[in-house]
Amino acid sequence: MNKVSGWAGRLSWAVLIMLVTLPAHAQLMLAHEGHHAGDCVIKGAFSVNFSAYEKPKGDIPPMHAFCQQIPNAGIVLMSVDLNDPESRKVPLAVRVVMEGHGPDGHEILSLPPKVYPSGSISLGEVNMADLGQYTILLLEEQEGMMNTVVRIPLTVGGGGGHGSHGSGPGVMEIALLLGAAGVGVFFWLRRRKTGAAT
Repeated sequence: MNKVSGWAGRLSWAVLIMLVTLPAHAQLMLAHEGHHAGDCVIKGAFSVNFSAYEKPKGDIPPMHAFCQQIPNAGIVLMSVDLNDPESRKVPLAVRVVMEGHGPDGHEILSLPPKVYPSGSISLGEVNMADLGQYTILLLEEQEGMMNTVVRIPLTVGGGGGHGSHGSGPGVMEIALLLGAAGVGVFFWLRRRKTGAAT
């Protein structure tokens, strides 16, 4: 019996340590999610990486990068990274439009043509107050006219937005299941030993 209780004690401590450390690890993973190369690559005349973050309420930082599905209407922080070094030498204009309001859409944000040598275009806080289809347009002047070189479609609303993320059990759920299974095995072994002793 002493062997089983020693084993159960070690298991209990291991589960307790896991339950304390896993939330910190999960928080770090959520904060870093979406910053892996290739997560949201959009192709046009050149390729870009796109990230959008819902502005959280309170003083916490944005935690989850969305690609083309943003779950809720509201303030969205957006950035576009130019992957092609040649695109960093060309002045690009940026427009964010809501689709369905005429042929060119309803303009939400417009940035004048500018060269982005660092390759990072920060759109800042964009108010996407209505659910629906939006498009981010990167435009380049060609023969005296502004032409779209990259089109990034967005859907605002519908919940989720995580794609494959968040649809299955998370690390905490798995840890709790393993902990519950460990406790169940402990009591089963204890009961079996007690029954064999009598």
